Amino acid sequence: MHNTIIYLIGHYGVGKLTIGKAIAAATGARLFDNHLANNVIFSLIREDGKTKIPERAWDLIMTIRRQALTAMAEIASPEASFVLTNALMEGDPMDREAYDEVMATAARRGSTFVPVFLSASDAAHAERIPSAEREARLKMTDAAGAELVRQSRALLAVDHANRLDLDTTDLPADEAALRVIAHAERRALNMLSI
Repeated sequence: MHNTIIYLIGHYGVGKLTIGKAIAAATGARLFDNHLANNVIFSLIREDGKTKIPERAWDLIMTIRRQALTAMAEIASPEASFVLTNALMEGDPMDREAYDEVMATAARRGSTFVPVFLSASDAAHAERIPSAEREARLKMTDAAGAELVRQSRALLAVDHANRLDLDTTDLPADEAALRVIAHAERRALNMLSI
């Protein structure tokens, strides 16, 4: 995989980080999980995965994300590929802005941009959310709260030619990663032939 930005988007507990790690391991892509930025702030405010996060924290997190995107666009090697993760919701201007900024970074780099929307069944979410690993990474661990978000807030509406939708309910992370990689490689070839 060459000069590609894959953006894994999905609700809490859908497998974004696990799949992102598998893609990075298989391709050498650099992983920028949203919690790399989030946890700089979350660790300082003692985020517990259950209490509402102060709005001001998100402004600070966006500053960190923007600096990372600048590094990708201006400092990283032109051949490098990246996998990013995030839970982006429709109706949240900051989430739309986050998506647009990643897409703009791909354009600045001349990268193939591949948004991947991950979903899973309610049962899969309920099983995955309250894990010790999620708690250690300062992620949402309140299964009822996560379900409320999932039921009341749709993922960001995105219409992109390179979009891929994957249901991870019964799909092992390694297999999901291979599907994403194959899709990204096909999209890159299509971009070259245009």
